[in-house]
Amino acid sequence: MAACGKSWAVGLVFAAVTAAAGQESAPPPPRVIHAKMKTPDELAKAIDRHMEAHWKANNVTPAPAADDAELHRRLCLDLLGQIPAVGDARTFLDDKDPAKRDRKIAELFSRPAFLNHYVTVLRLAWLPQATDNQQFQFLSPSFETWLRKKLKDNTPTDQIVRDLLTAPTLFNGRQGFNGNPSESPFAFNQVNEFKPENVAAAASRLFMGVKIECAQCHNHPTAPYKKEQFWELAAFFADVQPTIASVSDVKVKREIKIPDTTKVVQAKFFDGQTPKWDAAKSPRATFVDWLTAKENPYFARNFANRLWAHFFGAGLIDPVDEPGDDNQPAVPALLDELTRAFIDNNYDQQFLMKAIVQSKAYQLTSRQTHPSQADPRLFARMAVKGLSGEQLFDSLSLATGFVDSTPREQRVFGGTRRDFVAKFSTTEKITEKQTSILQALTMMNGRFVTEQTALTRSVFLDGIVQSPFWTTREKVDMLFLATLSRPPAAAEAERFASYVDRGGADNDKKKALADVFWALLNSSEFSLNH
Repeated sequence: MAACGKSWAVGLVFAAVTAAAGQESAPPPPRVIHAKMKTPDELAKAIDRHMEAHWKANNVTPAPAADDAELHRRLCLDLLGQIPAVGDARTFLDDKDPAKRDRKIAELFSRPAFLNHYVTVLRLAWLPQATDNQQFQFLSPSFETWLRKKLKDNTPTDQIVRDLLTAPTLFNGRQGFNGNPSESPFAFNQVNEFKPENVAAAASRLFMGVKIECAQCHNHPTAPYKKEQFWELAAFFADVQPTIASVSDVKVKREIKIPDTTKVVQAKFFDGQTPKWDAAKSPRATFVDWLTAKENPYFARNFANRLWAHFFGAGLIDPVDEPGDDNQPAVPALLDELTRAFIDNNYDQQFLMKAIVQSKAYQLTSRQTHPSQADPRLFARMAVKGLSGEQLFDSLSLATGFVDSTPREQRVFGGTRRDFVAKFSTTEKITEKQTSILQALTMMNGRFVTEQTALTRSVFLDGIVQSPFWTTREKVDMLFLATLSRPPAAAEAERFASYVDRGGADNDKKKALADVFWALLNSSEFSLNH
């Protein structure tokens, strides 16, 4: 299978089954012993200590801190999923308070847009099938409503995953969550087609950080686990099948027949342990007990690594689901620190997120200022990340003043946003995204951008053009602030203002301002998070 990748090297993450099964035991992960971090600020300082030691050991000169405009835009894109509003950008840049960065971070986490954006991030990761598959798109609203409520209540991540992996199926009581199917994690089983092997593979990759699909079909010659082990994991999820869900025999719900064979295997953990069954618990609940136990570091380690990747564009282990001999953590002690902090703070994702964005490492500029910063695994400067379709559309909407009349819960089915985002859907890594011809044409000549930069359609642009007391330079400044979240450099201001004053290509100052607006929206700086 194409999913094999480097997953044969998973032995460094999981202990292999017992020697009695004819396999060698892989070394256990390192113990994590650190002082408990009580506040995100404490953890942020610990992050910086680890990074400073990492840079020193590798003879790296880190990049300087990002300026206020660069950092503010980055924070808004990472936390809210869109660039800052022009008023917010101006206020932040004019603020002289040395503590304004920390104050801004706290304020952004409190906005409803933070929850909306992070719900989208998790839904795209956990339910990718619902993004561009019309068969599953209708599942997104109920899943996002459920997830938004969980995050709003600051539900611990282990409990969110427990509810997700033990969700009742349609056949044994879909209305298992407050009797309300309009907010339910039921979609996770449905997009995985009620197949135990699909659910198990997704659970392993998303919540343990290990891609195990290889073993579904064959034994890899060098892998520390075998085909039988994959199906032993899948057996925990046997009761997601319609034919098994309503069976009264509990034993049947924790075994599975390996396809194209006569062999039936019992559910067993990857570390070779046989589960201690409780008649009152489903096999899936027993699996989640093992997965989220504090002494099992894989769950917490995986989330810590994925949160780092969300902000830095690459995980400390990267790819995030292919750990192994050739993919060790870039900064092992830091990943240990984040893992322990996540466990100690009750699996609180926001705790880690706040610490990461407060750290000096996150607040470095993306500009390379020294040759030693070239290797992205050193995290010596911020990586440049391509915007997702959702980030790009929402940023365009904010910059142009577009108001979407389609209700939020209906946007997944159609409308301007859905049509635009569909063209920018991609599985590429965010630090390696390439603009396709279709995407470039959508930005340059597509209906949405064309209308929002037209003098007769754009309310925002018309307001700039008609402002009677602004000079040409001030109008250009406002367009820069609205699109790139910064004032123009002196050379930029001179060049663009001169173009407008000359009337541009049509000897029309108003059209020339529209040209400037279009050019800024189509610049690489606008479509990148840096």
